[in-house]
Amino acid sequence: MTTTHPTRAAGPGTVSRTVAVRGISDADLAAWRSLAHRAAEPNVFFEPEFLLPTVAHFDPDGGVRLLVVERAGEWAAVMPYEMVPGDRHWPWRHASNDGPVLNQVTSLGSPLLDATDPDAAAAALVAALRAHGRELGRAFAFAYVADDGAAGGALHRALDSSHVTLHVWGGDDRAAVRFAELPEGDDPLAHVPRSRAKAVRRRVRRLGDELGQPVALSAATLVPVADPGEFLAFEHETWKADPERNGPGFSRVEGGEAWFSEVFSSYAASGNASIVALAVAGVTLYMAGFLRSGSHVFAWYDEYADRFSRFAPGVVGRLLTVRMFAADPSVTFLDSCMHPSMYPDQNELYPSRLRTASYTAALGPRPVGWVLRAIPALGRLRRRLARHPEPAPSPTVSAVAGTADVAERPFDVS
Repeated sequence: MTTTHPTRAAGPGTVSRTVAVRGISDADLAAWRSLAHRAAEPNVFFEPEFLLPTVAHFDPDGGVRLLVVERAGEWAAVMPYEMVPGDRHWPWRHASNDGPVLNQVTSLGSPLLDATDPDAAAAALVAALRAHGRELGRAFAFAYVADDGAAGGALHRALDSSHVTLHVWGGDDRAAVRFAELPEGDDPLAHVPRSRAKAVRRRVRRLGDELGQPVALSAATLVPVADPGEFLAFEHETWKADPERNGPGFSRVEGGEAWFSEVFSSYAASGNASIVALAVAGVTLYMAGFLRSGSHVFAWYDEYADRFSRFAPGVVGRLLTVRMFAADPSVTFLDSCMHPSMYPDQNELYPSRLRTASYTAALGPRPVGWVLRAIPALGRLRRRLARHPEPAPSPTVSAVAGTADVAERPFDVS
Protein backbone atom coordinates (compact mmCIF):
# COMPACT_ATOMS: atom_id res chain seq x y z
CA MET A 1 0.00 0.00 0.00
CA THR A 2 1.22 3.51 -0.87
CA THR A 3 -0.09 6.67 0.74
CA THR A 4 0.56 10.08 -0.81
CA HIS A 5 0.27 13.58 0.63
CA PRO A 6 1.07 16.96 -0.90
CA THR A 7 3.80 18.49 1.24
CA ARG A 8 2.86 22.14 0.88
CA ALA A 9 5.24 23.36 3.57
CA ALA A 10 8.12 22.13 1.42
CA GLY A 11 7.12 24.12 -1.65
CA PRO A 12 4.86 23.70 -4.70
CA GLY A 13 5.08 20.44 -6.58
CA THR A 14 6.47 18.52 -3.60
CA VAL A 15 4.70 15.35 -2.52
CA SER A 16 5.50 12.70 0.04
CA ARG A 17 4.68 9.01 0.02
CA THR A 18 5.17 5.91 2.10
CA VAL A 19 6.26 2.95 0.00
CA ALA A 20 6.83 -0.70 0.94
CA VAL A 21 10.33 -1.89 0.03
CA ARG A 22 8.97 -5.34 -0.80
CA GLY A 23 7.44 -5.14 -4.28
CA ILE A 24 8.75 -1.63 -5.01
CA SER A 25 8.14 -0.56 -8.61
CA ASP A 26 10.91 -0.30 -11.19
CA ALA A 27 10.36 3.46 -11.49
CA ASP A 28 10.64 3.97 -7.73
CA LEU A 29 13.71 1.74 -7.58
CA ALA A 30 15.42 3.83 -10.27
CA ALA A 31 14.57 7.06 -8.41
CA TRP A 32 15.88 5.58 -5.15
CA ARG A 33 19.16 4.54 -6.76
CA SER A 34 19.54 7.99 -8.32
CA LEU A 35 19.14 9.68 -4.93
CA ALA A 36 21.63 7.26 -3.31
CA HIS A 37 24.25 8.22 -5.91
CA ARG A 38 23.87 11.95 -5.21
CA ALA A 39 23.20 11.83 -1.48
CA ALA A 40 24.61 14.62 0.68
CA GLU A 41 25.81 12.05 3.21
CA PRO A 42 26.45 8.47 1.99
CA ASN A 43 24.70 5.72 3.91
CA VAL A 44 25.03 2.24 2.41
CA PHE A 45 22.53 0.83 4.90
CA PHE A 46 19.66 2.83 3.39
CA GLU A 47 20.54 2.14 -0.25
CA PRO A 48 18.50 -0.27 -2.41
CA GLU A 49 21.42 -2.65 -2.98
CA PHE A 50 21.50 -3.19 0.78
CA LEU A 51 17.84 -3.03 1.76
CA LEU A 52 16.37 -5.13 -1.05
CA PRO A 53 18.31 -8.28 0.00
CA THR A 54 17.63 -7.44 3.65
CA VAL A 55 13.88 -7.38 3.08
CA ALA A 56 14.02 -10.49 0.89
CA HIS A 57 15.78 -12.55 3.60
CA PHE A 58 14.65 -11.06 6.92
CA ASP A 59 11.32 -9.31 6.37
CA PRO A 60 8.70 -11.87 5.33
CA ASP A 61 5.84 -9.59 6.41
CA GLY A 62 7.06 -6.62 4.39
CA GLY A 63 7.22 -4.27 7.36
CA VAL A 64 10.15 -2.17 6.11
CA ARG A 65 8.85 0.93 4.34
CA LEU A 66 10.22 4.17 2.94
CA LEU A 67 9.07 7.69 3.66
CA VAL A 68 9.78 9.45 0.37
CA VAL A 69 9.82 13.12 -0.60
CA GLU A 70 9.48 13.68 -4.32
CA ARG A 71 9.94 16.92 -6.19
CA ALA A 72 9.60 17.42 -9.95
CA GLY A 73 9.73 13.68 -10.57
CA GLU A 74 12.93 13.13 -8.54
CA TRP A 75 13.34 11.81 -5.03
CA ALA A 76 14.72 14.51 -2.73
CA ALA A 77 14.72 12.55 0.54
CA VAL A 78 14.11 9.05 1.82
CA MET A 79 13.96 7.55 5.32
CA PRO A 80 13.38 3.82 5.83
CA TYR A 81 11.30 2.80 8.83
CA GLU A 82 9.27 0.08 10.54
CA MET A 83 6.36 0.29 12.93
CA VAL A 84 7.42 -0.75 16.44
CA PRO A 85 5.56 -1.29 19.75
CA GLY A 86 5.45 1.39 22.41
CA ASP A 87 8.53 1.73 24.59
CA ARG A 88 9.84 3.92 27.38
CA HIS A 89 10.37 6.82 24.97
CA TRP A 90 6.89 6.72 23.38
CA PRO A 91 4.17 4.48 24.86
CA TRP A 92 2.20 3.69 21.71
CA ARG A 93 2.95 1.99 18.42
CA HIS A 94 5.10 4.29 16.28
CA ALA A 95 7.63 4.47 13.44
CA SER A 96 11.36 3.92 13.85
CA ASN A 97 14.43 3.62 11.64
CA ASP A 98 15.68 0.99 14.12
CA GLY A 99 12.90 -1.62 14.05
CA PRO A 100 13.35 -5.40 14.36
CA VAL A 101 14.65 -5.90 10.81
CA LEU A 102 16.71 -2.72 10.43
CA ASN A 103 18.24 -3.10 13.88
CA GLN A 104 19.84 -6.42 12.90
CA VAL A 105 21.87 -5.07 10.02
CA THR A 106 22.15 -1.26 9.95
CA SER A 107 24.70 0.88 11.79
CA LEU A 108 23.88 4.41 10.61
CA GLY A 109 20.47 6.12 10.70
CA SER A 110 21.06 9.26 8.63
CA PRO A 111 18.50 9.78 5.84
CA LEU A 112 19.39 10.04 2.17
CA LEU A 113 19.07 13.71 1.18
CA ASP A 114 19.66 15.38 -2.17
CA ALA A 115 23.13 16.93 -2.07
CA THR A 116 21.98 19.89 -4.20
CA ASP A 117 20.36 21.45 -1.13
CA PRO A 118 20.37 19.11 1.89
CA ASP A 119 18.77 21.70 4.19
CA ALA A 120 15.82 22.10 1.84
CA ALA A 121 15.53 18.32 1.47
CA ALA A 122 15.63 17.90 5.26
CA ALA A 123 12.92 20.56 5.69
CA ALA A 124 10.77 18.70 3.16
CA LEU A 125 11.37 15.42 5.03
CA VAL A 126 10.25 17.00 8.32
CA ALA A 127 7.14 18.35 6.58
CA ALA A 128 6.50 14.82 5.27
CA LEU A 129 6.87 13.34 8.75
CA ARG A 130 4.18 15.69 9.98
CA ALA A 131 1.92 15.10 6.99
CA HIS A 132 2.06 11.34 7.66
CA GLY A 133 1.98 11.75 11.44
CA ARG A 134 -1.16 9.73 12.04
CA GLU A 135 0.10 6.85 9.88
CA LEU A 136 3.46 6.92 11.71
CA GLY A 137 1.88 6.72 15.17
CA ARG A 138 2.46 10.41 15.99
CA ALA A 139 6.13 9.77 16.76
CA PHE A 140 9.30 8.76 14.93
CA ALA A 141 12.32 7.26 16.70
CA PHE A 142 15.60 8.10 14.98
CA ALA A 143 18.59 5.97 16.01
CA TYR A 144 22.29 6.52 15.25
CA VAL A 145 21.88 9.64 13.14
CA ALA A 146 25.22 11.29 12.33
CA ASP A 147 24.60 14.59 14.07
CA ASP A 148 27.75 16.11 12.58
CA GLY A 149 27.11 14.70 9.11
CA ALA A 150 25.75 16.59 6.11
CA ALA A 151 22.39 14.78 6.23
CA GLY A 152 22.12 14.07 9.95
CA GLY A 153 23.00 17.65 10.83
CA ALA A 154 20.53 19.02 8.29
CA LEU A 155 17.79 16.79 9.72
CA HIS A 156 18.41 17.98 13.29
CA ARG A 157 18.44 21.64 12.16
CA ALA A 158 15.18 21.14 10.24
CA LEU A 159 13.48 19.56 13.26
CA ASP A 160 14.64 22.41 15.48
CA SER A 161 13.58 25.16 13.06
CA SER A 162 10.16 23.53 12.65
CA HIS A 163 9.77 23.49 16.46
CA VAL A 164 9.33 19.72 16.54
CA THR A 165 9.50 18.44 20.10
CA LEU A 166 12.43 16.04 20.53
CA HIS A 167 13.38 13.68 23.32
CA VAL A 168 17.10 12.99 22.86
CA TRP A 169 17.85 9.67 24.55
CA GLY A 170 21.14 8.58 23.05
CA GLY A 171 24.45 9.96 21.82
CA ASP A 172 27.92 8.57 21.24
CA ASP A 173 31.22 9.47 19.62
CA ARG A 174 31.89 6.57 17.27
CA ALA A 175 35.37 5.70 16.06
CA ALA A 176 36.04 6.79 12.50
CA VAL A 177 38.78 8.05 10.19
CA ARG A 178 38.68 11.38 8.42
CA PHE A 179 41.73 10.76 6.30
CA ALA A 180 42.64 14.44 6.20
CA GLU A 181 43.23 14.11 9.98
CA LEU A 182 45.45 11.02 9.72
CA PRO A 183 49.19 11.58 10.27
CA GLU A 184 51.27 11.07 7.16
CA GLY A 185 53.63 8.13 6.85
CA ASP A 186 53.50 4.36 6.70
CA ASP A 187 53.48 3.62 10.43
CA PRO A 188 50.03 2.12 11.22
CA LEU A 189 50.52 3.09 14.87
CA ALA A 190 51.34 6.76 14.28
CA HIS A 191 47.92 7.97 15.49
CA VAL A 192 47.64 5.53 18.42
CA PRO A 193 48.45 6.62 22.01
CA ARG A 194 52.01 5.68 22.94
CA SER A 195 51.11 3.20 25.69
CA ARG A 196 48.63 1.39 23.43
CA ALA A 197 51.12 1.33 20.54
CA LYS A 198 53.75 -0.23 22.80
CA ALA A 199 51.32 -2.97 23.88
CA VAL A 200 50.37 -3.69 20.25
CA ARG A 201 54.02 -4.03 19.19
CA ARG A 202 54.67 -6.42 22.09
CA ARG A 203 51.74 -8.64 21.07
CA VAL A 204 52.85 -8.61 17.44
CA ARG A 205 56.31 -9.86 18.47
CA ARG A 206 54.73 -12.66 20.49
CA LEU A 207 52.51 -13.53 17.56
CA GLY A 208 55.59 -13.92 15.37
CA ASP A 209 57.14 -16.19 18.00
CA GLU A 210 53.99 -18.31 18.07
CA LEU A 211 53.92 -18.67 14.27
CA GLY A 212 57.66 -19.17 13.93
CA GLN A 213 57.96 -16.22 11.56
CA PRO A 214 58.66 -12.60 12.53
CA VAL A 215 55.76 -10.21 11.99
CA ALA A 216 56.51 -6.56 11.20
CA LEU A 217 53.55 -4.19 11.22
CA SER A 218 55.21 -1.88 8.72
CA ALA A 219 55.62 -4.77 6.27
CA ALA A 220 52.35 -6.63 6.92
CA THR A 221 49.78 -6.39 4.16
CA LEU A 222 46.15 -7.28 3.64
CA VAL A 223 45.33 -9.38 0.60
CA PRO A 224 42.05 -9.11 -1.34
CA VAL A 225 39.53 -11.95 -1.22
CA ALA A 226 37.09 -12.22 -4.12
CA ASP A 227 34.79 -14.97 -2.82
CA PRO A 228 32.45 -14.10 0.10
CA GLY A 229 32.31 -17.84 0.76
CA GLU A 230 35.88 -17.64 2.11
CA PHE A 231 34.76 -15.05 4.66
CA LEU A 232 31.83 -17.23 5.70
CA ALA A 233 34.08 -20.30 6.01
CA PHE A 234 36.57 -18.36 8.14
CA GLU A 235 33.73 -17.36 10.47
CA HIS A 236 33.71 -20.91 11.85
CA GLU A 237 37.19 -20.28 13.31
CA THR A 238 35.87 -17.28 15.26
CA TRP A 239 33.76 -16.75 18.37
CA LYS A 240 30.95 -15.39 16.22
CA ALA A 241 29.99 -18.93 15.19
CA ASP A 242 29.96 -20.20 18.79
CA PRO A 243 26.41 -20.70 20.14
CA GLU A 244 27.71 -21.01 23.71
CA ARG A 245 29.03 -17.43 23.47
CA ASN A 246 25.89 -16.24 21.69
CA GLY A 247 27.98 -15.39 18.66
CA PRO A 248 26.25 -13.18 16.04
CA GLY A 249 27.67 -15.12 13.08
CA PHE A 250 25.84 -15.39 9.77
CA SER A 251 25.83 -19.18 10.07
CA ARG A 252 23.66 -18.86 13.18
CA VAL A 253 20.96 -16.74 11.48
CA GLU A 254 18.49 -18.29 9.08
CA GLY A 255 19.28 -16.86 5.65
CA GLY A 256 22.30 -15.00 7.03
CA GLU A 257 24.94 -16.50 4.77
CA ALA A 258 22.84 -16.04 1.63
CA TRP A 259 22.08 -12.45 2.65
CA PHE A 260 25.76 -11.62 3.19
CA SER A 261 26.73 -13.09 -0.18
CA GLU A 262 23.92 -11.26 -1.98
CA VAL A 263 24.69 -7.85 -0.46
CA PHE A 264 28.40 -8.30 -1.14
CA SER A 265 27.81 -9.31 -4.74
CA SER A 266 25.43 -6.41 -5.41
CA TYR A 267 28.05 -3.89 -4.24
CA ALA A 268 31.01 -5.74 -5.73
CA ALA A 269 29.38 -5.53 -9.17
CA SER A 270 30.02 -1.76 -9.10
CA GLY A 271 33.39 -2.03 -7.37
CA ASN A 272 31.98 -0.91 -4.02
CA ALA A 273 32.57 -4.01 -1.90
CA SER A 274 35.78 -5.63 -0.76
CA ILE A 275 37.00 -8.38 1.54
CA VAL A 276 40.59 -8.48 2.77
CA ALA A 277 42.55 -11.01 4.82
CA LEU A 278 45.63 -10.91 7.02
CA ALA A 279 47.67 -14.11 6.74
CA VAL A 280 51.06 -14.91 8.26
CA ALA A 281 53.02 -18.11 7.64
CA GLY A 282 50.04 -19.53 5.77
CA VAL A 283 47.65 -18.92 8.69
CA THR A 284 44.68 -16.59 8.25
CA LEU A 285 44.39 -14.38 11.31
CA TYR A 286 41.82 -11.77 10.31
CA MET A 287 39.26 -11.00 7.62
CA ALA A 288 37.14 -7.91 7.04
CA GLY A 289 34.39 -6.89 4.64
CA PHE A 290 33.75 -3.30 3.52
CA LEU A 291 31.04 -1.50 1.60
CA ARG A 292 31.54 1.83 -0.13
CA SER A 293 29.28 4.69 -1.16
CA GLY A 294 30.85 7.69 -2.81
CA SER A 295 34.00 8.62 -0.91
CA HIS A 296 32.83 6.92 2.30
CA VAL A 297 33.82 3.38 3.30
CA PHE A 298 31.87 1.42 5.91
CA ALA A 299 33.56 -1.30 7.97
CA TRP A 300 30.76 -3.80 7.45
CA TYR A 301 31.95 -6.91 9.34
CA ASP A 302 35.25 -8.30 10.53
CA GLU A 303 36.41 -11.48 12.27
CA TYR A 304 39.62 -12.84 13.80
CA ALA A 305 40.92 -16.35 14.45
CA ASP A 306 39.83 -17.24 17.96
CA ARG A 307 42.85 -19.43 18.78
CA PHE A 308 45.14 -16.43 18.37
CA SER A 309 42.96 -13.98 20.29
CA ARG A 310 45.61 -13.41 23.01
CA PHE A 311 47.75 -11.72 20.34
CA ALA A 312 44.94 -9.32 19.30
CA PRO A 313 44.91 -10.10 15.56
CA GLY A 314 41.74 -8.01 15.23
CA VAL A 315 43.64 -4.95 16.46
CA VAL A 316 46.41 -5.58 13.95
CA GLY A 317 43.93 -6.08 11.13
CA ARG A 318 42.00 -2.90 11.89
CA LEU A 319 45.16 -0.82 12.05
CA LEU A 320 46.23 -2.18 8.68
CA THR A 321 42.84 -1.42 7.09
CA VAL A 322 43.20 2.23 8.13
CA ARG A 323 46.52 2.45 6.29
CA MET A 324 45.17 0.50 3.33
CA PHE A 325 42.38 3.00 2.69
CA ALA A 326 44.68 5.93 3.43
CA ALA A 327 46.59 4.94 0.29
CA ASP A 328 43.46 5.55 -1.84
CA PRO A 329 43.01 9.31 -2.42
CA SER A 330 39.39 8.80 -3.48
CA VAL A 331 38.45 7.68 0.06
CA THR A 332 37.85 10.54 2.49
CA PHE A 333 36.06 8.82 5.39
CA LEU A 334 35.97 5.42 7.10
CA ASP A 335 33.10 4.61 9.47
CA SER A 336 34.09 1.88 11.94
CA CYS A 337 30.37 0.99 12.44
CA MET A 338 31.30 -0.07 15.99
CA HIS A 339 29.15 0.81 18.98
CA PRO A 340 31.53 2.77 21.25
CA SER A 341 30.09 1.54 24.53
CA MET A 342 30.38 -2.10 23.40
CA TYR A 343 33.93 -1.77 22.05
CA PRO A 344 35.53 1.09 24.02
CA ASP A 345 39.06 -0.30 23.73
CA GLN A 346 38.85 -0.23 19.94
CA ASN A 347 38.23 3.53 19.78
CA GLU A 348 41.94 4.25 20.18
CA LEU A 349 42.63 2.49 16.90
CA TYR A 350 40.91 5.29 14.96
CA PRO A 351 41.96 8.96 15.04
CA SER A 352 38.57 10.60 14.40
CA ARG A 353 35.06 10.49 15.82
CA LEU A 354 31.57 10.47 14.31
CA ARG A 355 29.00 12.06 16.63
CA THR A 356 25.76 10.07 16.57
CA ALA A 357 22.49 10.98 18.23
CA SER A 358 19.27 9.06 18.89
CA TYR A 359 16.00 10.81 19.58
CA THR A 360 12.23 10.55 19.32
CA ALA A 361 10.30 13.27 17.48
CA ALA A 362 6.68 14.18 18.19
CA LEU A 363 4.56 14.29 15.02
CA GLY A 364 1.25 15.95 15.50
CA PRO A 365 -0.73 18.67 17.25
CA ARG A 366 0.75 20.50 20.24
CA PRO A 367 -0.57 18.02 22.87
CA VAL A 368 1.57 15.30 21.25
CA GLY A 369 4.66 17.33 22.06
CA TRP A 370 3.46 17.88 25.62
CA VAL A 371 3.17 14.11 26.11
CA LEU A 372 6.66 13.53 24.70
CA ARG A 373 8.09 16.16 27.08
CA ALA A 374 6.30 14.57 30.04
CA ILE A 375 7.61 11.04 29.47
CA PRO A 376 11.30 11.63 30.36
CA ALA A 377 10.28 13.89 33.25
CA LEU A 378 8.06 11.16 34.67
CA GLY A 379 10.86 8.65 34.18
CA ARG A 380 13.31 10.81 36.14
CA LEU A 381 10.73 11.23 38.91
CA ARG A 382 10.11 7.50 39.06
CA ARG A 383 13.83 6.72 39.31
CA ARG A 384 14.29 9.35 42.02
CA LEU A 385 11.44 7.88 44.04
CA ALA A 386 12.90 4.40 43.59
CA ARG A 387 16.19 5.61 45.10
CA HIS A 388 14.42 7.42 47.96
CA PRO A 389 11.22 5.51 48.74
CA GLU A 390 8.61 7.28 50.85
CA PRO A 391 8.03 5.97 54.39
CA ALA A 392 5.35 3.32 54.61
CA PRO A 393 1.93 4.79 55.52
CA SER A 394 0.59 4.30 59.03
CA PRO A 395 -1.86 1.44 59.56
CA THR A 396 -4.69 3.93 59.97
CA VAL A 397 -4.01 5.62 56.62
CA SER A 398 -3.56 2.30 54.91
CA ALA A 399 -6.83 0.96 56.25
CA VAL A 400 -8.70 4.02 55.03
CA ALA A 401 -6.99 4.06 51.63
CA GLY A 402 -7.48 0.37 50.91
CA THR A 403 -6.26 -0.54 47.43
CA ALA A 404 -6.74 2.97 46.10
CA ASP A 405 -3.20 3.94 47.20
CA VAL A 406 -1.75 1.80 44.36
CA ALA A 407 -1.48 4.12 41.36
CA GLU A 408 -2.11 2.65 37.93
CA ARG A 409 0.55 3.36 35.27
CA PRO A 410 -0.73 3.23 31.73
CA PHE A 411 2.83 2.78 30.41
CA ASP A 412 6.43 2.38 31.47
CA VAL A 413 8.19 5.72 31.85
CA SER A 414 11.58 4.48 33.05
